[in-house]
Amino acid sequence: MHWDHYWNFTGALSSFGDAELEFGYPDEILEFWSDLVLSEKNCNYLDLATGKGALAIWLQNRVDNLGLCGKVYGCDLANINKDKITSKNPSINESIKKVTFDFNTPLESLPYPDNTFDVIVSQFGFEYSDWSNSLPEAIRVLTENGKISLMLHTNESVITKDCKAGIKVLKWLIEERVFEDLANIVSFKASNHSLKYEESNTNLIKKIQAYSIGSQDEQVWYNDIISKISKIMININTNSHNHLESLKNSVFQQITRLEDQVSVAFSKAEIIDNINKVGINLSVLEVKEFYVDDSLFSLVLNIEV
Repeated sequence: MHWDHYWNFTGALSSFGDAELEFGYPDEILEFWSDLVLSEKNCNYLDLATGKGALAIWLQNRVDNLGLCGKVYGCDLANINKDKITSKNPSINESIKKVTFDFNTPLESLPYPDNTFDVIVSQFGFEYSDWSNSLPEAIRVLTENGKISLMLHTNESVITKDCKAGIKVLKWLIEERVFEDLANIVSFKASNHSLKYEESNTNLIKKIQAYSIGSQDEQVWYNDIISKISKIMININTNSHNHLESLKNSVFQQITRLEDQVSVAFSKAEIIDNINKVGINLSVLEVKEFYVDDSLFSLVLNIEV
């Protein structure tokens, strides 16, 4: 599964955030989740589709800093190596040790007893599941008067627009056979076919420069991938074919991941329709927009039974 590959090779705790930030999230998001930490002691929290646990770790960190005795769990379908969930911050590492992670765990079949969790959360993960089974499971393990709060991808968010830009740029590389051209350049250079090397190198540069960038998001994706291609072109050596193959595989993995994210970017109406199809009576069903820096970031689904 491509998410297994992603989580075990990324150094970040979050799949979309800034790796330079401790939890990868801007303050608005951290504050949103902090407000869900209950003042009562001994509360249980569950982060569905936790990935490498950024949200679960943040909640545990907040519980600890508030002097509470709450316990946080995180589960995910991906096969993630727990030893790779680390931070340079000692305080965060202490929180990581306290979180109970359950990987290889489908949301449609949770390994927890009924009425276990006071608060259930998910950030960009629940939407990948089969709601007809995952929603009843979440409600089953929720305590009476408990709350479910889910941050979901939506079709007009800055994240979805960025994903679509990434798909466009990366698919262009595949369609234009840029990797095949680069493989030829590496081979010509290695075999001292100077004329063929020079001609192929010039043609590839022209092809790359001819790409028409349509948005700022595309510009970012374009600059990132072309910088990696340029490094191979500039420094051709005995390892270049391996570097090229690794980059090509990474691009295919990224395309799959981005297409996955776009496929679960729902509208408000689609979210409500998904829930209604499950046929569960809810006392609270709220879907609202969530903004970061005045830009639509996600939809938030709040549920109480």
